Amino acid sequence: MKEKLNYITNNIKSCRARAGYSQEQVADLLNISRATYCDYETNPKKVKVGTLQEIADVLNCNLTDFFMEIKVTNSD
Repeated sequence: MKEKLNYITNNIKSCRARAGYSQEQVADLLNISRATYCDYETNPKKVKVGTLQEIADVLNCNLTDFFMEIKVTNSD
């Protein structure tokens, strides 16, 4: 279970980075505090699915993107 939560955490951060937003900017767009948004990124088990969908909408990604396992390979 913890591994799956790490996917969510990493994927939300990755989607936010691709969108070019800071945590503060996303929090402002969601009308929540930065501390609350930061908690969503670090403790996704506390986030309701509806809230995850709102985050996905703000970041212009699909909700399912948060749950995908990303395989990182070293191409060196």
